[in-house]
Amino acid sequence: MTREVRSFCRFCIALCGIKVTTDGTTITSVKGDPEHPGSRGYTCAKGRSLGRWHHHPNRIREPRRRRGSEWTNLSWSEATKDIASIMERNIATHGPDSVGVYSGTAASLDGAGKWAAEQVANSLGSRSKYSAISIDNPCKPLVSLLMSGHPGLVPVVDDQQSTFTMFIGCNPVVSHGHLNGLPDPVVRLREFATAPRELWVIDTRVTESSRLATRSLQPRPGTDFAILAFLIRELLDGGGCDETYLSQHVNADDLRLLRELLEEWTADQTSNITGCAIEDLVELVAAVRRHGRVAVQTGTGSTMTAAANLTEWLVWVLHIVTGSYDVPGGMWFHPGFLRQVHLDIKHNTVLPAASPGPRSRPEITVWGDEYPCSAMVDEIEAGNLRVLVVFGGNPLSAFPDAQRTERAFEKLEALIVLDVIDNEMTDCATHVLPTRGQLERADTPYYYDQFNLDFSTQYTPAVVTPVGESQSMWWIAARIAEEVGSSILPATLTTSSTDEDVLRFLSQRSAAPFDEIVEKRYVSGSPMFGWVRNNVLPNGRWRLAPQEFVRQLGKWRELVPPNGLLATSRRQLRHLNSQHPPMTQEDADAAIALIHPDVATARGI
Repeated sequence: MTREVRSFCRFCIALCGIKVTTDGTTITSVKGDPEHPGSRGYTCAKGRSLGRWHHHPNRIREPRRRRGSEWTNLSWSEATKDIASIMERNIATHGPDSVGVYSGTAASLDGAGKWAAEQVANSLGSRSKYSAISIDNPCKPLVSLLMSGHPGLVPVVDDQQSTFTMFIGCNPVVSHGHLNGLPDPVVRLREFATAPRELWVIDTRVTESSRLATRSLQPRPGTDFAILAFLIRELLDGGGCDETYLSQHVNADDLRLLRELLEEWTADQTSNITGCAIEDLVELVAAVRRHGRVAVQTGTGSTMTAAANLTEWLVWVLHIVTGSYDVPGGMWFHPGFLRQVHLDIKHNTVLPAASPGPRSRPEITVWGDEYPCSAMVDEIEAGNLRVLVVFGGNPLSAFPDAQRTERAFEKLEALIVLDVIDNEMTDCATHVLPTRGQLERADTPYYYDQFNLDFSTQYTPAVVTPVGESQSMWWIAARIAEEVGSSILPATLTTSSTDEDVLRFLSQRSAAPFDEIVEKRYVSGSPMFGWVRNNVLPNGRWRLAPQEFVRQLGKWRELVPPNGLLATSRRQLRHLNSQHPPMTQEDADAAIALIHPDVATARGI
């Protein structure tokens, strides 16, 4: 029997509304939902191919274990008991840090699954927690922490009232945003660029997004920070700052130090370093002065460069000196509709102390409660990390030096991979556990609704019955924890509970009752302004010039790439990170490097 079910896509941050048509257990159509307030009927190639993805021939259907080159299918009881015995043995001999957890993008888009993954490491007492955050945007929580005292602040474009929007190293037409989800991106960018509004894009290449912009700049790779340094210097020296905001929310000594630091960033120096024409740089300053407040977002084209920390810091400084943070017309800080982090955050007058890295890399500074992925391979090679559970991610494609990473994985006593479709990670795993795809589970964007342009959340029921013996990610994590002798579930839940039961538990502090979210499917409220300035900032003031960034700016020459060919990151339309492996040529992105014809000809390429 044919039926149509409203749901939402969980391949990326945009969370577009979809309508899924099924015929029995077969998905026959996926299209955009015109009644969805966020995406307004839009969906991309990834979302429209959800049916083919669900019916992928390489779906994982049963738990299995590899010994040598031989694979054996297991029952869930056999699989979780075997994994637990390996964990217990290593914890007894090598300590809890010998068992680690890695959470990838797919896990983050599984509300209950990501929560459960974090609880596994906590229940074991392990500090060996890793996630994709430290791969593509570690600068964002770091800058938030050092400037506000809290690492979890997420600035969001005030898309209704902002008149000057700028994207740096971000191509929303393809990526759909980076920590700001932009469903229906072409229409939204056109709205941002419609006079009297202006949209500026700073990117090393001409992109689908820069073609829609009011103006665009193409600096040399890794030099975005220089444009910001020049822009802020001009605003401080020639007007364009919000003096009232500065007097209320910035220490005078920090402002004085900032002026001194930026003194060298003249138009001539900035043009020489970035390759941007002086007249273009001057016009950017004039545009900011015209509008007063700004809304700026960076993407992986910036956050994966050597100067990422500097660029992100100066983006925050630009918002602060123009009075654009936590005020209408600039950017607001999203607390998350379901998690409402603002209810917990208090004035933090003393910065949390940084801790040393893991035993093999003690020189790495660790902020927060997880180790950076740059230390994982060292930890394995040193024999400190011996068991790794991978929740919905692919370190082989995400980490640099894939060959070294693969050799390290071969040294693990157990590599347990939870995923939907077989890939290179399942090929090298010792245990493969089938998780339910996004259309097979009830879900809410427990973590990702904090990246919405509006203050909202949504709910979807399961659309189709699960394939094979697959289970929800939270259930698998809970079963493993049970076998080890611990529990990640509250007293009100068991492994007999449903997805909805777990989601209800996670929604206890939601801005709307869980039953209302389930009934309406999409619930929204108004953006929240002022809570960071009033409740988070120490004495109501930003730390404008953290010493960590001051020192780095003093060494900027070490961060600027040398002249010559440089590889830069680029998003593609039909997949996000390691998600969405192609089933047919129709699904696949071409694996190509782009190079300008003139450059290629000059080098005989």
